[in-house]
Amino acid sequence: MQYSATASDQPLVSVVIAAFNAEESLDRAVQSALAQTISVEVIIVDDASSDRTVAIAERLAVQDSRVRLLVSTANGGPSVARNRGIGAARGEWIAILDADDAFAAGRLAYLTALGGRHDADLVADNLLFYDWHAGQVVGTALPKSKQPFRHIRAVEFVRNAITGRSPFDFGQLKPIFRRRFLMTRCLRYPPQLRHGEDFAFIIDCLLADGRFILSAEPLYLFTQRQGSVSDQGSGQSRTLLNLDAMRAHSLAMLDLPRVRDDRVLSRLLTRRASAIRQQHNWNRVYPHLRARKPMALLEAMMTDWSNWPMLGRHLIRRWHHRAQMARIAQPDRTSLSNSTLS
Repeated sequence: MQYSATASDQPLVSVVIAAFNAEESLDRAVQSALAQTISVEVIIVDDASSDRTVAIAERLAVQDSRVRLLVSTANGGPSVARNRGIGAARGEWIAILDADDAFAAGRLAYLTALGGRHDADLVADNLLFYDWHAGQVVGTALPKSKQPFRHIRAVEFVRNAITGRSPFDFGQLKPIFRRRFLMTRCLRYPPQLRHGEDFAFIIDCLLADGRFILSAEPLYLFTQRQGSVSDQGSGQSRTLLNLDAMRAHSLAMLDLPRVRDDRVLSRLLTRRASAIRQQHNWNRVYPHLRARKPMALLEAMMTDWSNWPMLGRHLIRRWHHRAQMARIAQPDRTSLSNSTLS
């Protein structure tokens, strides 16, 4: 089923929102896309929601002809839903927006201009971490940089996507994609992946010789699964964690001719697969740490030696987090939050 109001002019950007039980956050996401300063269409792909998501999307489509709704009869996961949206897109660029996230003002104008100047196929920006319950921006994914942007190639991308080890996993970036590039290369999200699909899609684009630019400007509001300030789960994420599938995907890539011929890339993908396995083990340990059960924690730690460096990295990140929270308390951080949400 599709609800559509026909627009005569081709939009510059098609914003694709895969939505599953997103009644609390969908309006915010859509409004942030419609408020952009360039021509957009918003394609909401409902993934067989059981709440009021479809009703909210229908209302938004009635209110604004730039909004289209595609309704799925069976839940296929984010990759399948996004692929359906990509297939329906008409814009020169395609922007993926998660239903619990939002765009900062002017994001799409900035990224499309940057992509146009440098003939890029993918353009991403820094992320603004957003605490859902605190209702505020709590920091950025990447530290401030003197470089306004940089070119990212496959090796650098994977080097910065070592799960649980990279300071920030580049697989969480949200690029915009040139539609012509995706169409001519027949690129789509891997339908079997419901977790780690962004990494898989971006690396496929890079292996297809996509030109990728990463801007230092933070313009995408990324809702934290666990809020840094509120220390509460957002309750908005619908991602089904499946580290086994992520690891299997990284290992399967080692058989690709383009990867086999690149020793550095092969080594990094092997390292990523190993790190994912260690993260899987750590996920069994961490609940004991959070619950402050020292004996259960020690017993779980002894099951795999790799849990010890994982504990060390966790404590370092926790120290950095506390330092960041002290900076957030400064008045200029509050003004940043208010400006990005306006």
